[in-house]
Amino acid sequence: MVNDGDSSNRERAVWGEAAVGHYSRSRAALGKEPTAAEDMAMALTACESGGRFVNSLLDGRCGVLSEDREIAEEVIEDVLTNVFHAADGTVTPELLLRAVAGGEDRAASVRAEAWQRLGSAQDVGWFLVAVRRALVTVHDLDADGMLESAVRRFRAEAEDERFALVAERRER
Repeated sequence: MVNDGDSSNRERAVWGEAAVGHYSRSRAALGKEPTAAEDMAMALTACESGGRFVNSLLDGRCGVLSEDREIAEEVIEDVLTNVFHAADGTVTPELLLRAVAGGEDRAASVRAEAWQRLGSAQDVGWFLVAVRRALVTVHDLDADGMLESAVRRFRAEAEDERFALVAERRER
């Protein structure tokens, strides 16, 4: 895990927003629908720039997430967790997963309905789709498993912070 234990969920949300924002701006600047290769490259670049990571992990090299599977897995799962923090209160993780996860066994109508329900969080959805594609294509990673793991981490971090706030109030 790349996030340190001293980060607040609000900080994590800001980092997640940064990654999604970087991707959205890159996509808009492209001025056309990206090819699969362009979309994956934009997603990986957004992941590299959208969070606070241990400097030695990324080693200051642009493109490291497309080169190193282990670093990509660790950093991107952290970014995904931060993105779920960023989407908190806007859209549920379950709805995002229904819209973007592989789900070849799911009916297309279920995915289409989920996309419609994303509303203002569609930029988050597009980012997650691009990251998922990059994880599968570039590194042959279990992207859906990583998304689900990120949701579990998000929930654990949210619960830890909620618990700490309640405990602090009780001590007063």
